[in-house]
Amino acid sequence: MTTRRALLVGAPTTLLAAPSAFAQALGEAGVSGGDLSALERLMAQTLKGELGDEALAHELAAHVADAGFRWGYPMFPVREADSVVAYSFGYRSATGKVNPDTGLTDGEEAPEPGPINAMLADAVQAIRRLRKVRVYAQWEIAQVLADRHGMKDVVPIYPAKGEDGRKTYLSTDGVARGVIAHAGTAQALGKVAVVGHRDHVKRCILVSRANGMAAAAAREVPLPVDYDPRSAQPWTRRRDAYLLSDVIAQLTMARARILSDLPG
Repeated sequence: MTTRRALLVGAPTTLLAAPSAFAQALGEAGVSGGDLSALERLMAQTLKGELGDEALAHELAAHVADAGFRWGYPMFPVREADSVVAYSFGYRSATGKVNPDTGLTDGEEAPEPGPINAMLADAVQAIRRLRKVRVYAQWEIAQVLADRHGMKDVVPIYPAKGEDGRKTYLSTDGVARGVIAHAGTAQALGKVAVVGHRDHVKRCILVSRANGMAAAAAREVPLPVDYDPRSAQPWTRRRDAYLLSDVIAQLTMARARILSDLPG
């Protein structure tokens, strides 16, 4: 997951190569956009009237449409998967000693994976029953896979420690980088079946692809859309809060890309 702080600053600059790249990938995967093209044209027309700049209006409309209205994601048959990369969604704190801005505990307790990560572990297990693949999972999911499903050969991805010796929060991008560090290269993973919460998985795939993975979700395996009101991370307690957070994260990626293109 991405922390509230990371939603606002420090997002990777390569996550969106172009505003329409993900829409193109969805089209190639057979995901329909419905009336979104018409809505995007309407937004561009409105912005042109507001800004007096047709090219800029189309660019902003594309960013808003991609981040706020395209929630489908590319999929492939599970039989094509070579590996699984699973991204967690929130966790629980037994003591409630968490930083409200990051969801990190004070380091004195062992966080609990919680029910949503248990559902994500079930999705990983469902893929594994259909195809024997190597599994890389953020620690919350990896713990459930070991405890509930007896899956001992999972590669867990844990948070790193900062200079002060405390654990730093593991972002979505941090998980992807951790997986590649274990695998050696993104290419060594082969075709990656991404497992993530239904509202998070689009960005999980974007981030995975930005890190070089050939990533999509497994078509045959449904992903959880439930929310845990007791999650230690406030933005993962309710759907409206999370979706707004994810829209901000996607727009922040687009902003970072634009800033990176500016002359020094």
